[in-house]
Amino acid sequence: MGSEFVIIGFLAAAAFTIYYLIKSRHAEQMAKIEHGIACDDESNFKSNLILNLGIVLSALGAAVFVSYMVGHFTKMPDYISMPGFLLLFAGLGFLVSNRINKNRDS
Repeated sequence: MGSEFVIIGFLAAAAFTIYYLIKSRHAEQMAKIEHGIACDDESNFKSNLILNLGIVLSALGAAVFVSYMVGHFTKMPDYISMPGFLLLFAGLGFLVSNRINKNRDS
């Protein structure tokens, strides 16, 4: 009985987050239009988002592979090696995507 409320709560929180994100982006664009500032190109934002997501997901995939290999060859349990490698490779993925975006902007 209690698990249904937790799932509904998570879905409601996700829906509220998405709604608030869209609402704030719209309000920001309307404020730019009111002040006569040219709006940025949305396609550039979306291409950067897709690139960043691809790099981070590739890094997470590599983390799962490396974690499995380390666990297999050292007999270390997966529940010990997996979180560390996921965090390490996600951080490296974010650093790489940040570096690529800096080079693309300049």
